[in-house]
Amino acid sequence: MSRQLGVRDIRAFRPALVLEVVHRLEIQRRRVMGAADAALRARAAGREWRGRAATSASQAQSGAVALLGDVSARMGVTASVLRGLAARMEACLELVHRAERIARDRGAWTDADGLVQVPHRFPTGDPTMDAHVGRLDALMVNEVGRCLGEAVRVAAETDVEVQRRLHGAVADPVAPAVPDELGVVPPPPEGGVGRPDGAFANAAWWRSLTVSERRRAITQHPDWVGPRDGIPAWDRHQANLILLARLRGPAREALRRAGSIPQRTAIPTWERAKSIEAIDALLAKRDGVTRQLLLIDVSGLVVRAITTVGDIDRAGHVATYVGGFSTRPERDLRDYDDRFVGMRRLALTQTREEGDDGDVAIAIWLGYPAPQGRDGGFSSRSVLRDDTARAWADDLASFTNGIDASRDAPAHQALWAHSYGSVVTGFALQQVMRMDDVALFGSPGTSLGSVAQAGLKPGALNVLAAPTDPVPMTDWHGLDPREIPGVAALGATAALKPGATNVVLRESFLHGDYLDEGTTSEYNLAAIAAGRPDQRLPAQGDRPLAPTPGPDPAAGAVTGREQPGRPVARTDNVS
Repeated sequence: MSRQLGVRDIRAFRPALVLEVVHRLEIQRRRVMGAADAALRARAAGREWRGRAATSASQAQSGAVALLGDVSARMGVTASVLRGLAARMEACLELVHRAERIARDRGAWTDADGLVQVPHRFPTGDPTMDAHVGRLDALMVNEVGRCLGEAVRVAAETDVEVQRRLHGAVADPVAPAVPDELGVVPPPPEGGVGRPDGAFANAAWWRSLTVSERRRAITQHPDWVGPRDGIPAWDRHQANLILLARLRGPAREALRRAGSIPQRTAIPTWERAKSIEAIDALLAKRDGVTRQLLLIDVSGLVVRAITTVGDIDRAGHVATYVGGFSTRPERDLRDYDDRFVGMRRLALTQTREEGDDGDVAIAIWLGYPAPQGRDGGFSSRSVLRDDTARAWADDLASFTNGIDASRDAPAHQALWAHSYGSVVTGFALQQVMRMDDVALFGSPGTSLGSVAQAGLKPGALNVLAAPTDPVPMTDWHGLDPREIPGVAALGATAALKPGATNVVLRESFLHGDYLDEGTTSEYNLAAIAAGRPDQRLPAQGDRPLAPTPGPDPAAGAVTGREQPGRPVARTDNVS
C-alpha cells in the first residue's frame, strides 16, 4: 500500500466493478480450458504417428496442456480472490452505511472522512433528561466511530492480503499453491478487554465477515467468538459449546482426583469442574425453554459464566441479572435458572396484557468473579471493598452494549442487580452504557449520586429494599439508592396483585427472598423486565408511581443504540 486507506476510499469502492472483472476473467478462463481440451484431443488423434517428430510434437502438446492448465488454475485463484475482495468490501461499505443510519437516527451525520457531527441540543430544563440525551449522543458517537474504524481496519487488512494472494497467483513460475478463499480477519484487539465500546468493534468485525468466514471463525477459532460481546448470541453459543467440550475432559479428571470432599488447596479446581457440570446439566434441560451459553471462563479464582433463559437475539425485552456476594456457577446457576423460568413467564404475561407480542429473555450474568466468603474482610477481593466492582464494571457495560450492537433492532433492556451486584452496576452505569430500566435490590449502597449520573431517563432507576433485610441499612458502599432524588422506591412487602381482588403478593423477609415466587418484589422485577412501569407497586408509604416518561422528541430519536463518549469523534448466588 502506498498510503493508509480511509473512509473516503471505502465509499469510493465499487464491488460491482470487481465482480465484472471476475465475470470476464471466468470467460477467458473457460477459453483457456477449451484450448487445453483441444490440445488434448489433438494429441489423442496423433497417436498413430511414430518417430522423432511425433515424440517431439507429443512433448510440445503435453507442455502446452500443462501450461494452459497452470494458467487456468491461476486465473481461477485470481477470480476467487477478487470475488472475496468484492464480498469483503461490500461488507465494509455496509458498515459505513450502518454508521450513517445510526448517526441519522440521532439527527447527526458523518462527513466524507468519518467525522461525526452532532447537532446542538437545547436544554430541556430537566437536568436528568439533558444528561440522558447527552448519554445517548455519546453512545452514538462511540458506535459510529467503531463501525467506521472497523471498516477501515478490515479494508486495509483485506488490501494487504489480496495483494499477497494475487502476487502468489501470477508471479510464481510453478502452479500456485494459493488458497482460493481469503483468510478470516482476526477480531479487533480492543474488543476483547472489557471496554464498554469494544462490543461495538466486535459487532462491526462480525458484520464484515461473510457467512463462510463466520462458520470458519466459530469452528477454527471459537476463542475469537465465544467470549466477545457484540456478536449474536447464537453464534457465541456455538463457539462456547466447542470451548466447553475442550474443558469437559480435564474437568472430569479433576473431579476424580479431588474426590467428593476436596482438600482446601484443591477447592478452586473442584469448583471449576463442578461449574462445568452445572452448565452441562443446564444446557441438557428439555423443558421447552431456549438456553444459550454466552461465556465460560475457568481461568480465574472464580468461574465466570453467562447463560440465558430465552433467546437473546429475538427477544424484544432483555433483562440481565447481576449476582452478588458468593455467587458461583456451580452453586447458583441451577437455582437462578429455575427462578427465572417462572419470572420470564410472569413478564410475558405482563407484556401480553398490553398487546405486546415481543418475547422476553433473561441473561444470568455471572460474568465477574464475585467476592467469596473465603476472601475475608481485608483483601482487595473482600465484599467490604469495591475493588472487584470497579474492576469488572466495564465488562457489564460491554455485555449490555453488545446485546443491542449485535442486533438490527434494539431491545428494551433492564438490569436486575442484587446486593454486591448493585455496586458493580452503579459503576457500570457511569460508563459508555445504554439502559432502559434498572432495579437495585438489597443494595449495600451505590456510587451513584443521581439518576443523571447514570445517564438514565427520569423514572428509570428503581430500588427495592425489604424492611427486614439488614443489608440496605449498612450504606457500606456509598449512598443508600433510596435517597437518590427521582428514584422509584418499589415495594417488597405484601400487596394486592394489580387487576386481582383476592390475590395477595407475599412479603420478602430475608436478603435472599427478592426473587421468590409470589412475592411483591418478584412481581415488580418482572414489570421492569416487561417494560411496564404502570404495573410497578410502590413501597408502602410512598405515593403512587407515575409512568416513566420518554425522552424529549426535540432531542432526537432514541433508538436504543446510542450513548457516552465524545461529542465529535474521528475514526482513522444470593448475597
